[in-house]
Amino acid sequence: MTPKNALLRVVTGHGILPRPWWVERALTMFDVRRTRIDLSRLSDDRLRDIGLTRDDVIAEMARPIWDVPRHWRRGRHVRC
Repeated sequence: MTPKNALLRVVTGHGILPRPWWVERALTMFDVRRTRIDLSRLSDDRLRDIGLTRDDVIAEMARPIWDVPRHWRRGRHVRC
């Protein structure tokens, strides 16, 4: 296995050792940010289809990157 593949296996959580909690937390924050950006790019019609308004999206975008629903943090090894 090359060093590059070994690093990829650790980062994606498929290595022998589990990811450290801080790596898991950082990846979660990046996912939250990306999801919020994707949400902000939806048209008003599509937002209405999923039961949201533009104001809901603005409020979601204003939340800190580490602010995630409590149930995301339960039962995981991520320290929040």
